[in-house]
Amino acid sequence: MAKRSLQLKEKELATVVTVLFLFGVLLGFLCLKLIAAVAGNEKTWADETYLKQIAGVAPSFDLYLYTVWEKLKHIFIYFLVSLTWLNLPYTAFLVLRQGFLLGYLLTSILPYYNLKGAWLVFSYYFPQALIAVPIWGFCFFLAWNAWKERNTLEYDADNVLGLHKIKLLHLSGKRITALMAACFAESAAEVWIGTWFLQRAIGTLF
Repeated sequence: MAKRSLQLKEKELATVVTVLFLFGVLLGFLCLKLIAAVAGNEKTWADETYLKQIAGVAPSFDLYLYTVWEKLKHIFIYFLVSLTWLNLPYTAFLVLRQGFLLGYLLTSILPYYNLKGAWLVFSYYFPQALIAVPIWGFCFFLAWNAWKERNTLEYDADNVLGLHKIKLLHLSGKRITALMAACFAESAAEVWIGTWFLQRAIGTLF
């Protein structure tokens, strides 16, 4: 029974995240179209100067450490927020934001660069997305369960500042270690492999 309940929770979460993400993609598409209509300019492709700046970035250990720090910081902030009433709103914002960025990117690149644009969008997310999606999926699952568990508490969790609230996330030492290791791996994939793919993709455009 417990296993079936867990599977239902996972399916419920996956459905909500998928719908929000697709809605974000639609918003990104509509936003760019609205900007083009208001500006009276159909040429709303990505800024070539910005793309060329990305192409000139050289992977380095300092960049790697910065990337690791940013990813760990975002997860830390997310977990802190997930212990408050902002849990679900902030989660929804993060999912919508990623969908919006993808929709905006697809709309600004694909119509003008065609197959090369598709390769550019793919390179923007590969291979780090293969690690980032499971990381954030796991984080969302922990936050989702924390939110549900808050409803069973005998006190108002928002009025209690004790560190024991962290227990709602069920973050064991193994889970923390695994998340950190995954962030290090994702950063390495993004800085050294992802940058290489992205630079090659940008190079085919000019």
